Amino acid sequence: MGIFNKKGRHYQKPALWKRIVKWTLLSILIIVLTVGLAGFIFVYRTLGKIGLNTEVIYEAKQQLDIPLPDEPVNILLMGTDEDPDGNSTRSDTIMLVRVNPQGECLSILSIPRDLLVDIPGVGQDKINAAYAIGGVSLSIETVRQLTGLPIHHFVLINYEGFKKVVDAMGGVYVDVDRRYFNDNSNAPWGEAYEPIDIYPGYQKLNGDDALAYVRYRHTDSDFVRIKRQQYFIRDVKAQSLTWGNFTKIPELADVFAGNTTSDISRSDVLSLTKFMLSVNRDRIYQAQAPIQEIGSGAAGSYLVLSREQLPDIIKAFQSPEFNRPETVAPEEDAPPGPSDDTKATVIEVLNGNGVEGAASAAAQLLTNKGCTSVNIGGNAVNSYEETRIFYSEGSQTAAADLAKLFEPCNIGTMPADTDTQAQVLVVVGSSFQGQPQPAVTTTGDSIHFESDSDTGELRWKAADMQLPFDVKKPGDFPVEFDYVDFHPYEIETDNGPQPALKVVAQDEKGDYWGIMQTTFKDAPLLEAPSVEREIDGRKYRFFYADDNLRYLAWEDDDKVFWITNSLQDSLSEDTMVRLALSFKPAQ
Repeated sequence: MGIFNKKGRHYQKPALWKRIVKWTLLSILIIVLTVGLAGFIFVYRTLGKIGLNTEVIYEAKQQLDIPLPDEPVNILLMGTDEDPDGNSTRSDTIMLVRVNPQGECLSILSIPRDLLVDIPGVGQDKINAAYAIGGVSLSIETVRQLTGLPIHHFVLINYEGFKKVVDAMGGVYVDVDRRYFNDNSNAPWGEAYEPIDIYPGYQKLNGDDALAYVRYRHTDSDFVRIKRQQYFIRDVKAQSLTWGNFTKIPELADVFAGNTTSDISRSDVLSLTKFMLSVNRDRIYQAQAPIQEIGSGAAGSYLVLSREQLPDIIKAFQSPEFNRPETVAPEEDAPPGPSDDTKATVIEVLNGNGVEGAASAAAQLLTNKGCTSVNIGGNAVNSYEETRIFYSEGSQTAAADLAKLFEPCNIGTMPADTDTQAQVLVVVGSSFQGQPQPAVTTTGDSIHFESDSDTGELRWKAADMQLPFDVKKPGDFPVEFDYVDFHPYEIETDNGPQPALKVVAQDEKGDYWGIMQTTFKDAPLLEAPSVEREIDGRKYRFFYADDNLRYLAWEDDDKVFWITNSLQDSLSEDTMVRLALSFKPAQ
């Protein structure tokens, strides 16, 4: 059998499959997250339309496993693309969802459509070929063989249904990470992609734009698209917390029922609805099949599975661990952070206790507290029991402010013969108990900050002039990134347009992260943070996705700010916190 064999030994796709409507998984998740308990009676009646294609269901049930009572269930969700004649071809989206009511969690395993697998009775081919060759039955058998997990149910749902669901909800708010544009004007014949025209920033997407956004892969890989889909699901879950408009239930339920084929009974759909509404978004585990390498053949590129990593992914999928930090109340005795004037002071740190790394630890403490100009010198001539802080003329207030971070310590004027350009000199004594901190990292690579006095200065000022509020910018900026887009705009809300600014930065690998600032303080994205912490007198909201910080948000007067990590989570938590602490007026 060749790598990309198109015909199966035992499976012939019945003509009936050509009449099946095309599906995508996201619609079922959206409708399940939005119908609400108040509409159950109506939904129960409407859902009788689900699964009318009894031949499809009958064939699929021959491959499905019987779920055990009170045990988690695995549901195969698939979306299929379509050819120019409207016929269903290969599955465009494949996800395995594990519903675990006892564990009060939900697991989602995304499987790239170009993953090279062994298709039973066929041989090696891309996994999305299983649907084209043998329909749902062969897809179930293939995913079961790949994961070693039982498949208890399946769901198919089409793209038109997806768009109708989003429109019926009145749109979905999404923080779009960058500019997405494609009009196929330069596409070679036969290589056109779906058109898309979406600007960066937090905004409400209609059905057409939402579908184009989650399906986009013109300049992205399958990995990036999967991440985009996973975070889209989380955004929908966050928005569901603020809806409560049950007048939309009839339309939503009718769209769902009219665009879904599944073996799941009406009563089970209602049970799933209740459960998914109750799951905290911090208890949603998301992963994708691990990839070892990318190969190529006569039918194009394909992905090679990492069989060494797969067992760990499957184990986590079955029993995810959610190690979320608890809410941290500020310590009553914790010293207040430095003032804005003190943070701008030029500081030099010397080692005065002989402990290797002590000066670095003190400098790290100052940086974490928002000081923007901290330099590390060598060893002091003398050793000190208590930390000494020396100040030049006009810097006594700053020295006293910094002394609160190093108590016990002594403050004095700078000796005339001191060789330093600093306004304040900190000599670390033996009383300082700080430990040297590791370098801030992101996915294994070091992040280096520089004072952001010039980076994008003109563009920041131009944005400030276009908006009715005072724009702020990071005082520190990672040198590995560049600003690539400044987008002043208005967010359409129920209370009228809200001014906003989205700033996009990119690294050499092509990862995008962003800065949002707007007067839309009750944005659905900001509901139910994973944890809230007070740092330097300001409350910050942390939003985690799996083990990574997704959003870091805070309020300032009449505005709300947040930093959005890249789709590949290229910013560490420490990096995002340091960025947030360094914000200052753009003008």
